[in-house]
Amino acid sequence: MAARKKKPAKPPILKRISRVLGKITGILGAILVAYMLFEGGVVHLRTAELPIKTLPQAFVGTRVLYLSDLHINSLNSVDKVNAMMDELMYLDPDLLLLGGDYTSFDPIMRITAGITGAQSAYAVETEMRDLFFLHLKDYNPPLGKFGVAGECDNLLERNAGSSLLDAMQLGGVTLLRDRAVKVTKDNESIVLVGVDDWSTGAQNVRLPAEQVSSKDCVILICHNPEAIPQLNNEPANDGIWIDAALAGHTHGGGVRPFGYGLFSQLSNIPRFAPGWHLENSAKVLISNGIGNDLLPMRLGAEPQAHLLTLVRYAAE
Repeated sequence: MAARKKKPAKPPILKRISRVLGKITGILGAILVAYMLFEGGVVHLRTAELPIKTLPQAFVGTRVLYLSDLHINSLNSVDKVNAMMDELMYLDPDLLLLGGDYTSFDPIMRITAGITGAQSAYAVETEMRDLFFLHLKDYNPPLGKFGVAGECDNLLERNAGSSLLDAMQLGGVTLLRDRAVKVTKDNESIVLVGVDDWSTGAQNVRLPAEQVSSKDCVILICHNPEAIPQLNNEPANDGIWIDAALAGHTHGGGVRPFGYGLFSQLSNIPRFAPGWHLENSAKVLISNGIGNDLLPMRLGAEPQAHLLTLVRYAAE
């Protein structure tokens, strides 16, 4: 039987180079993880004007605070999020709009708390959600507080039997689930339309359109931006009805090297990429949101809160 040939040993210089490269790779990896944790933990306030041609004069200069994807969980505690809300409310917005996904199902919480059953974990998630909304009861923007459901909120309702509507009412927040409401100031009005989450809701395109007119000044709030084109293609009885739209859901892709979102393929479709868009004549904002499903890590997709000033522009 022939003896097995031994592989030639690497020259000492190659061993040293290999060890050095391994250490460099480890150090660079640790630096990258540390940076992603840092970026994921810092919420950036983005200010912008939101031009709407049908905006009533009474609403010119109205300041809207828009937040989406809070994802309260073990690594993004309700105390941390409530402290952030305290800081943001010092901005004295006229209107607070919330874009859904207030909590996340949290396997880390189950482990650290010694919880063995899913129902116990859902109960803790429900408590965190309710504490967040309860914290909002002391904030009273003059034009109100409104929010929509995301997929995490609908799944929590179904798995835990806990009502998002009841939770929002703890803080005086109005749930808009395929519903339109008028907000009035100085005898003039705008209409807020909120739709259910597009992946877990009824995907009802007709119901919102039936509640508005093309003459109304309409701001659409939806968690998942996939709803916007379909709603825009469903006119009211007298024409196109969406003047502006606010969405989230994608987290900007979460980790976005070279502009490519690794954790949301939706964010790589141009019309659903993070930032500002035009959908027909509607001005659309797709926010990166604030939290994450699990680990608080971002890269190239900073957490965002938005302070929007409503302005009016003349039709061309």
